[in-house]
Amino acid sequence: MHKIFLLRPTLLLALLASLSLTAHAGGVLDKARLTLTSGQPATFAPFQGKYTVVNFWATWCAPCRHEMPMLSKLATQYAAKGIKTVGIALDQPEQVADFLKKTPVSYPVLMSDGDGIALMRELGNKSGGLPYTVILNAQGKPVKQFLGLLDEKTLNKTLAGL
Repeated sequence: MHKIFLLRPTLLLALLASLSLTAHAGGVLDKARLTLTSGQPATFAPFQGKYTVVNFWATWCAPCRHEMPMLSKLATQYAAKGIKTVGIALDQPEQVADFLKKTPVSYPVLMSDGDGIALMRELGNKSGGLPYTVILNAQGKPVKQFLGLLDEKTLNKTLAGL
């Protein structure tokens, strides 16, 4: 004898909604083509499920280079509170690797594989300008965006409020 279990419509809808949230947890960055500076493929998976500060930058961008020590300091400070930080470079891997040897940071840096500007636009940066910092919630949705040079006081206040 086989038993058939029928779910109530509200329970079925709740189950389907939770499945779609889980599948979309990484948001836009889940689909991004990212690499390490070595050229090896990378994913955004290690940053999922937590608030994440994502900083788009390039070695030729003076404001980007200026804010990196501050981002590195706050990345270390907020890592203990579960907030992750990642840089996404819109540049050539060799130039990024050379730059990071001279100016190391405390957070991982990934390379955008040619789609960096489109990726930034999907995350709210309609002009495509740099630097661009976006804070994602645990589901990968942007909760705060900053276009241009970001100061420590502003970022610290924002992160403290999460």
